[in-house]
Amino acid sequence: MKKSDVLGYIVYEGPSDVDGAPIVVIVNKVDADSANAKTGGLVQTYIIRSDMPPHEALKTGHDASVCGNCKHRPLLAKESGEAPCYVLVFQSVLAVYDAYLRGRYVRLTPKQVARLLRGKRVRLGTYGDPGAAPRRVWSDLIEFADGHTGYSHLWEMWTHHATRKAWARLVMASVDNEAEYIKAHGLGFRTFRVATGWDKFASEVRCPASKEAGNKTTCAECLLCGGTTTQTHKNVVIIDHAAGHAKRVIPLLPVAA
Repeated sequence: MKKSDVLGYIVYEGPSDVDGAPIVVIVNKVDADSANAKTGGLVQTYIIRSDMPPHEALKTGHDASVCGNCKHRPLLAKESGEAPCYVLVFQSVLAVYDAYLRGRYVRLTPKQVARLLRGKRVRLGTYGDPGAAPRRVWSDLIEFADGHTGYSHLWEMWTHHATRKAWARLVMASVDNEAEYIKAHGLGFRTFRVATGWDKFASEVRCPASKEAGNKTTCAECLLCGGTTTQTHKNVVIIDHAAGHAKRVIPLLPVAA
C-alpha cells in the first residue's frame, strides 16, 4: 500500500472488554487536524464493532460492545428519555468502518503508532468508550503524545483498586447527575458532567470550549479532560447539547432585582 493510501492505523482487534464481541480500535488520519471546531486539532480514535456496520450495531443494541452501559446509547435513550448520543454514526463513524473494510488502515502495535503521535494531542474515543478496549492499548498509544482527552461511562465496571486508579489517570468519568458525580469522586475519578441546566458544583468549571463558556478555546488547546494526569482537581461541566437538547435544558432565567 502506498503511503498516500494509508488513512490511519489499527492498534487493536480483539474481544471487547465489555461483552467479548469483536471490536477494532482505529487511529484515524494522524497527520490531519480534526474539522471539529470544538475539539480542534486532536488525533481522533474510533472504537467500533469489527463485524457489522456501526449504524446496524446502534439499531440492534450491539453497540453495547463499544459503548457499554452508557445511557445515551440511542436505543436506551429512546426508552428512557435521556439525551441521545450526539455522534452521527451514519456519517463519520460509518466512513471509518467502510475504510476499514477496504483495507485503508495499516495494522501496527500501539507502541509503533505512539512514535508517530510524538508531540501530537490525542482524543481517546471519538466514538466508542475507551474502556471497551484493554487499558494497555491507550497507555502505550499516548506514551509520547503531547496530551490527550478521554471520557468513560464504564468507570463503575473497574472494581479492582489498581485497575480503577490506572483508568482514572487516563479518562474522565462521564456522569449525568449529582449521585454519579459523588460516587465517581469517591472512586478517585475526575468527572465530566452533562447538565440539563446551569447548575455548577464548587469543584467544577464550565467546559472552556462550550458555547455557554464563550468558546474560549478548543479541546486540543485546553486538555483539561485528561484524567488525573492533568494537574488540577477541577472537574468539568457542560450543558446538554445533544439532539433535542432544547426540550431538556432548563433555560437561564434573569435574576429578580
